[in-house]
Amino acid sequence: MDKQYLREKLDAMRQNFVESTHHERAVGVLDQAHMSKKMLKIKKRLVALEMERCQRKIEHKDCSKIDQKIKEQKEIFESCCKKD
Repeated sequence: MDKQYLREKLDAMRQNFVESTHHERAVGVLDQAHMSKKMLKIKKRLVALEMERCQRKIEHKDCSKIDQKIKEQKEIFESCCKKD
């Protein structure tokens, strides 16, 4: 994988998880203005975990712990969405 591909992939992930709320508006979840600080922190953690996961895949290392952390963060985020 070349660096350009990785940069594009990371930019797309940032767009999906942190910056863009288009998908969330489309499904009627929440937009950025109505998200709590906790939810925004969770989204940023998810991006960091996904970046770490990509790096481990490139290095051909085990990603199971990272996958578990991502799953936990997604569950926490979903529970926060249900509260609001």
